[in-house]
Amino acid sequence: MTLTAIIMQFLAPPLVFIWLSVLGLLFSFRRFGRGCIVLGMLLLFLSSIPGIGLFISMPLLETNTNWSMKELKGAEAIVIPTGGYFPDEIRFVSAEHSIRRGDYGVWLQQQTGLPLIFTGGRTYHPQAPAESEVLRHILNLSPEKVWTETKSMNSYEHAVYLEQDFSKRGWDKKIVLVSSAMHMMRLSASFRAMGFEVIPVSVHDHATDFRQDADFWEYVFPSWEGLKIFRRAFYSYAGTFSYLVRGRISVSDLFHSGPSYLAAPSSWLGRD
Repeated sequence: MTLTAIIMQFLAPPLVFIWLSVLGLLFSFRRFGRGCIVLGMLLLFLSSIPGIGLFISMPLLETNTNWSMKELKGAEAIVIPTGGYFPDEIRFVSAEHSIRRGDYGVWLQQQTGLPLIFTGGRTYHPQAPAESEVLRHILNLSPEKVWTETKSMNSYEHAVYLEQDFSKRGWDKKIVLVSSAMHMMRLSASFRAMGFEVIPVSVHDHATDFRQDADFWEYVFPSWEGLKIFRRAFYSYAGTFSYLVRGRISVSDLFHSGPSYLAAPSSWLGRD
């Protein structure tokens, strides 16, 4: 189990706040225990307020939607990391994050003519199909339309295996990198660590969709959506911290002077 998986399994919100309250119950006869109960419940309440989750997510989320295809000039390829899949009754099906990334990547390919790459391995089981191949089938793309990398198991390995493949092909390491908004910071840092010049283009996820669509009261009242945003931000920061600790990326890889873009939101968002 990876460091990120351990953190998410045992320390991620809301579980860590519940553990804190349980600890308080065990020592409820002491001031320390009562304090733990109050603190755990307070943190659980605050983490479920969407506005707080979005505030701590600000360093992760791109806001620039004012850009055009000419900004992508000079890139060698469009790279799409997969975002999970699951088996249904008859086949494997790509998860929402995968489909949104892949669908937008296909549209970018149609606009630019750049080669399209899906990257993602057999994360469900060694004998299961690779995530990248499942996404290719779900989007009804032929092998000639998209190059699939099938060995990587995480964000860092996406960069490692593609660096090897780009070197073998003699390609320049300048790419358009498409992924979910909350995922982009750790992902793009991994590619920079492997020597890529990255043009990040974030597609929307539940955090940016909420930011676009929600009214004031939805921002301030606790909700399950708020807890999801907070947990996703925690996951992104935990994953980034894990990569830093293990030396996979450096602090300098997290920051760059180049452009970074967000896909224009759907015209359907915000409609009654």
